[in-house]
Amino acid sequence: MKFTADQVWGCAAAAQRINEGYFKEPTWSQEVNLTEPKLLKEANKSLVKNWLARGDYSLVTAADITAGQTARNYIKGWLMKELSGKITDFERTALKIAQKDEFTGRDLYDFAVVACLPSSVERDRAHQEIKREVYYSEQLMGNIGETVIGEFTAVKSAFSQMYNKFKVSGRMGESFIDFWFSAPIEGSVRIKGKIKNVRGDKTTALNYVKIIG
Repeated sequence: MKFTADQVWGCAAAAQRINEGYFKEPTWSQEVNLTEPKLLKEANKSLVKNWLARGDYSLVTAADITAGQTARNYIKGWLMKELSGKITDFERTALKIAQKDEFTGRDLYDFAVVACLPSSVERDRAHQEIKREVYYSEQLMGNIGETVIGEFTAVKSAFSQMYNKFKVSGRMGESFIDFWFSAPIEGSVRIKGKIKNVRGDKTTALNYVKIIG
C-alpha cells in the first residue's frame, strides 16, 4: 500500500484540527459517575494511522491538504539549518520525512512523526515571531537587584517538572522579561519584581515576582 505526501500530511493536519492541538497519547475522562472512562481525545498518530490503513479520508478537507502542504514546505526550509549545522536530531528527522513524496504501509514511525509536525510548525513559527519581536525590542531599564513595577502581558507559560513552577515570559512595555511563577499567567497583569539578570539578547530575568493588581 502506498500513500502520497499530501495524503499523509493532510491526515496530520486534519488530526490537529479535530483534536484542536496535538495529543501524543489518548486522553480519558476521569468523571467519578462514569462506570468506564470516556475517550476524550484520540492520539493524533492513531487517527493518522487508522485513516491511512482504512484508506478513509472522509474527514480530511481541502483546507487540511493545504495546511499539510504548508507545514511540509515550512519544514523543508529547515534545510538551511542543516547546512549551517544548527539543526537538532528531531529537526533532521522531520526534514528527511518532509522530503519524501511517497510513503508505504511500513512507514509507521514516519506517520507518527508527521502527526506531530503541524503542532511543531505552529510552535516554531511562534518562537521565531517572538525572536523577531525581541530583536526589535528595548532592554528593560534598571540594574540587577533593582525593583521594577509595571504592566506585564504574558506570551508563554511553560511548566517545569524539575522546578515545579511555570516559566513565564512576556512583555513589559517595549521590553521582554521572564520569571518563575507558581501558576500560569494569561493576559495582562500588574507585577512587581526584582531584576535578576540582564541578558545580551535584550531579555531580562526577574525574581521575587508578585501580582499586585
